[in-house]
Amino acid sequence: MFDLGSIAAGAALLTDWQVLFVLLAGLLFGIVTGAIPGFSTPLAISVMLPLTFAMSPIVAIVFLTAVYAGGNFGASISAILLNIPGSPQAIMTGLDGFPMTRQGRAYEALGTSVAASATGNLVGSFFLILIMPIIVVFALKFGPPEMFLVGALGLTIIATLDKSFLKAAIAGLFGVLISTTGMSSTGAIRGTFGYFELMDGISIIPALIGLIGFSELFSMLQKSHVADPQAVASATSGSAWSQLRLGYRRAFAYPATLLRSCGLGVIIGALPGAGATIASVVSYNEAKRASATPEQFGKGAPEGLVSAESANNASEGGALALMLALGIPGGLATAVLIGALMLQGLIPGPRLFMERPDLVYGVMLAQFLTSACLLGLGLLVSFWAARIVRIPTKILIPVIAVFSIAGTYAVHLLMFDVVLMAVFAVLGIVLRRFDYPLIAVVLGIVLGPILDAELLRTYQTFGGLSLSIFLDRPVSLVLLALLGFSVLTGVLRLVRQSRRAQA
Repeated sequence: MFDLGSIAAGAALLTDWQVLFVLLAGLLFGIVTGAIPGFSTPLAISVMLPLTFAMSPIVAIVFLTAVYAGGNFGASISAILLNIPGSPQAIMTGLDGFPMTRQGRAYEALGTSVAASATGNLVGSFFLILIMPIIVVFALKFGPPEMFLVGALGLTIIATLDKSFLKAAIAGLFGVLISTTGMSSTGAIRGTFGYFELMDGISIIPALIGLIGFSELFSMLQKSHVADPQAVASATSGSAWSQLRLGYRRAFAYPATLLRSCGLGVIIGALPGAGATIASVVSYNEAKRASATPEQFGKGAPEGLVSAESANNASEGGALALMLALGIPGGLATAVLIGALMLQGLIPGPRLFMERPDLVYGVMLAQFLTSACLLGLGLLVSFWAARIVRIPTKILIPVIAVFSIAGTYAVHLLMFDVVLMAVFAVLGIVLRRFDYPLIAVVLGIVLGPILDAELLRTYQTFGGLSLSIFLDRPVSLVLLALLGFSVLTGVLRLVRQSRRAQA
């Protein structure tokens, strides 16, 4: 099954000192930019793309995949410390990471995140080499009906993320409604109100930063510090490393959650268009469902943090497997990586395995080095980053606001995005006032395009829509059963809440 000669040749490519240098540089750049709100991982890879023109293929791809891995972890730093996710894949991280920060456990939360991220990346690397042929064949069984059901399953999970099932469901559906803005694949224009900037739909970065980021800054105005001042004062430099190590060990206190989340991350990462965000959502929900203490989730549970971070980092392995084996991007980041390969004169897919097996295995093996380096660099960056909670909010809020506006503008270089972010900020403040979960709105915006596009493709592929389309396909049938179970769980929860209210 494996060509040992090609594996040895791939390992030999990594002995060049330039590979290790660019790996460390790419990882550090990815972590730092990932922590900046709005500076998403695809954007970070795109910014570095011109630097790869003069590099050899192995150096270029290792560099960009290191940026990819660093960005996946870096996005968790701002989510944990400020409840402002650096990228969409970190929105689940903030659910438990930020409460831990407010309890004075920022270093512990970051240590847990580093360990879970590095483990997820490592497990994803094992999957990338060991079962890539299997996972690619599995991914090919997911057509439009299956991808629609994956989106629908993610939407039902939204309703389990808040104490009020009804409010979470309303918020999620509202997010889906917002996501329909723009031109559909049939040419229909929806909800643009004459603004041509909305033709491509609502950009996730302005929506994410406005809804969660700026509304969180507004709530900080009445506080002197992000966390409890006494808890912040007790987190001295002398105890910082011990807290980071405690968090690191805490990640391995939930081995079942860690392995399950990594497995889900790899599988979902290998689905075209699914990506790390859906992986973290599904993983978080499954961890909560299987936990002995589900009531702790959302209140600072390390188990919730472990499930989200390990899944979104493990998804990288699945996405890279799909990209290398078939040339199909699992998301925006791997789409940019495909462009990088083409700039090197290489076409990802089966022919790449035949023509340059040493390069393919070299990229795979480099992911193990990335995981090891992520552990060290992640802890080092976290040690300094956690000190941000000691800064008074009167200084912190203006600085974060400037970075958020700059990050929003940098995506498309449009002031319209900044205005759109301000609109979503007002919307976020209003929704917070009436206790609607903002996370559900954001996930609705993320999942909406998948539901919209895949339902249309299903209609076009099968010449109509009927339940038999889903019942006649084995994978669809399994997903339909999971969907029914998730909906039933939500309905039963709503009934229990109603009975408690009447009691």
